[in-house]
Amino acid sequence: MCTTEKWKTGILVIVMALFCGSANAQRWRSHYHPHRVVTIVDRPNVTAHVSNRFNQRERLALAVAYLETHGYLSIRQYAKMTQLSKVSAEAELNAFAMDKDKPIQLVIKGKKKVYMKK
Repeated sequence: MCTTEKWKTGILVIVMALFCGSANAQRWRSHYHPHRVVTIVDRPNVTAHVSNRFNQRERLALAVAYLETHGYLSIRQYAKMTQLSKVSAEAELNAFAMDKDKPIQLVIKGKKKVYMKK
């Protein structure tokens, strides 16, 4: 009889330990935050031919004419005028601003980049 009671007590202790371990694991599951892995894919710089009805000299003339009647020129407005993408428009306006011979300068207004006449 002692052997049977010891077996029953041992099985009961094992079941209680497994049950408590399972409950403890479920309680901490909501607090587990796995390490997040962020993968950054960098695209190579590729030069693309832009087919546009205006050449670069004409687009510069458009920008200068716009700046004579308005205070500043935004990238979005230049992209609309020249039918370029915003990335191409920004790159071209930056090139105009970097050239000292061209009458356009870059001005930062808050978080926005705008271009004004020198």
